[in-house]
Amino acid sequence: MFSRNSKIGLTFSLKLSALYALFFVVSSGGLFVVAYYLMDNLIEQRERETVRDRIQEYRAWYGEGGLRALKARFDQQSGTARDIFFVRIVGPLNQVLFVSFPKGFKGVDDGRLRSVPRTEEELWLTIKDQAEKEAWTIGITGLPGGLKLQVGKSSTQAQELLSFFRTVFLMFSVPILLLGIVGGGLLTFRAIRPIRHLIQTVRDILKTGKMSLRVPVRGERGEMYELVSLFNQMLDRNDSLIQAMHDSLDNVAHDLRTPMTRLRGVAELALQDAREQNACREALADCMEESERMLTMLNALMDIAEAETGAMRLEIGEVSVPEVIESIMDLYEVVAEEKGIAITGNLPQELVIRADRIRFQQVMANLLDNAIKYSGNGREIEISARPEDACAVISISDQGVGIPPADISKIWDRLYRGDHSRSQRGLGLGLSFVRAIVHAHGGTVGVESELNKGSRFTIRMPVGN
Repeated sequence: MFSRNSKIGLTFSLKLSALYALFFVVSSGGLFVVAYYLMDNLIEQRERETVRDRIQEYRAWYGEGGLRALKARFDQQSGTARDIFFVRIVGPLNQVLFVSFPKGFKGVDDGRLRSVPRTEEELWLTIKDQAEKEAWTIGITGLPGGLKLQVGKSSTQAQELLSFFRTVFLMFSVPILLLGIVGGGLLTFRAIRPIRHLIQTVRDILKTGKMSLRVPVRGERGEMYELVSLFNQMLDRNDSLIQAMHDSLDNVAHDLRTPMTRLRGVAELALQDAREQNACREALADCMEESERMLTMLNALMDIAEAETGAMRLEIGEVSVPEVIESIMDLYEVVAEEKGIAITGNLPQELVIRADRIRFQQVMANLLDNAIKYSGNGREIEISARPEDACAVISISDQGVGIPPADISKIWDRLYRGDHSRSQRGLGLGLSFVRAIVHAHGGTVGVESELNKGSRFTIRMPVGN
């Protein structure tokens, strides 16, 4: 028994098959009509050209000596193959002055010829007998003295050819219809195969809850296979986001446990001896510091989540890279001087990107803050920027402790802190924030690092128009 969804799919398949079959039959019929029309016109055109040649010939005979000369030429050529034509010459009062019939000629409806309007222009008729077995193509033209020359040629063979063509089509109409239905069914079955796989995958995910399931993808092209590929990409993205949420919740729970425990311990100590106002003030100050740290962590996590999911509102505009970098260098100049670190800039005079100015400043501040934090006294930090293709390439190089190779792939994770960074202040969210913001702008970020020699972070951002 079919389920309701199966019936819906079956109905769609039947409709699509019927449309395929209808299109195939209509197309075949249309091709036949066009071919028949072209063949009919071509035959008629050739018949008229043949008759027109004879009219010119008979007009020349008549010009040599009138009816007498015309009759004499016909008498000389009697018994030849020219007997497929009949010739009539009628006077001003429609009286027949000359007539020549081919052998076996059964005649045409004389009344049709008598009712022909008298015009000086060339006139063409197609006359059939009552049984429509005999057909004639007749050309009528004028002769001197108000006479009319009527020359006809039998087109029975041509009509028989067209009739045979119609019969053949009628004979093949049933096989064409069957071919359309069978072909439509096969094409429909093949065309909606990706949709069937997609439906089955969604059912399996809903039934088992396994977000790792994917729709089988073949190496074919087309909208259906692109839809399947996009659906799989969406599942990949959702799976990674869900996994990232689980990891973030685990990390947040782990990282909040320590400050919350400390917060509670400080408050309990203050309550044990409430008479010491100084101790109470210190306890409140510690509580405020810890709560501010937790609030900063939560805000950073929310910003990263918004940037990664595309929910962050970015005020995109043209931003001067040298101007922003110089302002960040001025901001961290005092901190760098305290550690004896020299910050140098290798910047172009003009380099504009399309970005949110505030978020771009935060990215550069995070990277420069990290560079200063993990550089020893007396070291140098270089910030450079240059245009490359349609991107602005910005690099921050330091001579710090570097990153162990095993940690390079982990530094972008939320709340991850390597062995070197645990001795420094921080939440472990700076690089996660940098990558989320850069990706939200359509850019990329990477790092090259060598332990105890330093690191180079490189950002590629799309340039402005």
